[in-house]
Amino acid sequence: MAIRNATKQETRQIMHHSLQVLNESSMGHIPAKQEKAEQMISPFLASGGYYLVYAVNGNLQGWIGVGSTIDPYTDNLVGIIPELYVLYQYRKQGIAEALCKEALVRLQESGYTAVQLNVFAGNSIKSFYERLGFQAVTTLMEKRID
Repeated sequence: MAIRNATKQETRQIMHHSLQVLNESSMGHIPAKQEKAEQMISPFLASGGYYLVYAVNGNLQGWIGVGSTIDPYTDNLVGIIPELYVLYQYRKQGIAEALCKEALVRLQESGYTAVQLNVFAGNSIKSFYERLGFQAVTTLMEKRID
């Protein structure tokens, strides 16, 4: 097992899964279109964000996005985790936790004092993040009126 920065080829492989990741993580709240998935990832990568990968014998099993943004409420620079994904056949093996812990270490070593991420309502990953110490800061609410 090795967690390391993704190569260009692995980043392309991750992008190949972007529609699947978007559909699964957004719980159907974001239209399942390849263009939308790429539109959400491109700014993250263009602003210096990168992926850490979990690979065994060169076999990609999971990844986590690591980057930074300006918190719109406090104007502070914060670390972000815009994406965490483990391929289905490798789930329930501690990969997500290992990736998160490594991302948090790297962000802390880079001087960040806070890390943010987004979880859609109904996504069971929320309890995982809470176990790692993440806390809800705000809740976006919506009522369909059509």
